[in-house]
Amino acid sequence: MSAALEVEQLPADARMDAELDAFLDACPESFAQQTPSWRDVIVRRGEDEPAWLGCRRAGVLVGLLPAFRFAGPLGAILTSVPQAGPLGGVACADPTAREAIYEALLDAFLERARALHCDLATVIGNPFWPDAALVERLLEPDYVLENTLLALDLDEDFDASGSPRNVSSSLHRNLRRARSGALEIDEAQSRANVDVWYEIHARRHREIGATPLPQDLFHGALESMVPRGRARFFFVRVAETGEMASGGLYLRHGAVTDAFMPSMDGRFADLRPNYLLAAHSIGWARAAGCRYYNWQGSPPGSGVERFKRQWGSRERTYGFYTRITGDAARFQQADVAEVAAGYRWHYALPFDRVGAKRASGGRSSRAGVWSALEERT
Repeated sequence: MSAALEVEQLPADARMDAELDAFLDACPESFAQQTPSWRDVIVRRGEDEPAWLGCRRAGVLVGLLPAFRFAGPLGAILTSVPQAGPLGGVACADPTAREAIYEALLDAFLERARALHCDLATVIGNPFWPDAALVERLLEPDYVLENTLLALDLDEDFDASGSPRNVSSSLHRNLRRARSGALEIDEAQSRANVDVWYEIHARRHREIGATPLPQDLFHGALESMVPRGRARFFFVRVAETGEMASGGLYLRHGAVTDAFMPSMDGRFADLRPNYLLAAHSIGWARAAGCRYYNWQGSPPGSGVERFKRQWGSRERTYGFYTRITGDAARFQQADVAEVAAGYRWHYALPFDRVGAKRASGGRSSRAGVWSALEERT
C-alpha cells in the first residue's frame, strides 16, 4: 500500500522556496505563477496574504496549490490566482495519483478558506493540461466561470527554422516591415526601461478606457522574477531616434511562456513594433524549449484577438471554480461596480451572479459575463 498523502501550509522561507523551485522544475504541468518568485511579486504589493498548500507522500512534495487571502470591503476571499496573469491552480507531479493529490489539496483549500474566515474560495483550472472535470467533481463549486485564452503550440505551429507554419500573406508582410531595420530590440533589464514602457502601457489603457496594471507589479517582476530566470522584459526601439515603440513582460517556466501585457506606442504603429516584439519573444520561448506560448485572453472580435490568431493561435478553455465558504450574501447583493472596485485584479464571482442580475449559482460563460478578472485581458 502506498504512503498516505499529507497536506501542509508551506512557509515562505529560503529552505522551502528551494524545495518548491526544485519540485516545480521537475513537474511538467506547472507554471511561472506557481513559483515562489511570483508569490514574492504578489506579496510585496501588500494586499494578499499567502497560504500556500503542499501535498506530500512519505515526506516528498508531490503537489502544490497556491492560495492567497485578500480582504476586500465585502469580505475576504481565498484564491489560487491573485492579481493579473490567470494561471496557477494545482501542480501535480505524479499523474498516477492525480485524483488523490487534487482531492487532498482541494479539500485542504476549502478548510483553509473557512479557517481564514473567507466567504468565497476560488481555484483556477488548467488550460494546457485540462483538469476541468476533475476540479469540478472534487471541489463541487457553487459557481463556475468558463473562460478561454489563445495560445500557440510551438512544436506544431512552427517549423524547424522558427517560422510559423501556414503563414498568411498579411503576417509575412507585417514581419518583413518589422524586420526592415527601422526597429531594434532592447533587452536591458533596467528599472528605467520598465518605467518608460509602463508609461506606454498606462497611456494605451487609458485610450481604450481600461485600468492600467499597477506599476509596482512590474517592478516586482523585475526584482523577483528576472534574476531567477522566470521572466524577461523585451523592448522595441526606433533605430534612428532610440524612442521606445513597444515592450512587454514575458513569464517563462517549464513548457509555458506567458505574454504579459505587451503594449505599443500608437505613434509607431506603421513600423509594426508589436510584430517584432512577438517574433523575438516567441524565439526566446522556443530556444528555452517551451511548448506553449500563451497570449492570454482578448475581447472576442477585437483587433488584439485578430493579431494573435494570425500567428496560428488556437483557443484553450479553462474555468474559475468557486465554493461559498462563508456568507456570500454581501457579494451577491452588491452592485457590480462595487465588486469590481473593491476586488480589482481579483476574481470574486461571475458578474451575472451579483446585484440586480443575481442568479442562485451555476455556470457562466465568458461570452455573456463580465468578471473582475476580465478587466486585465
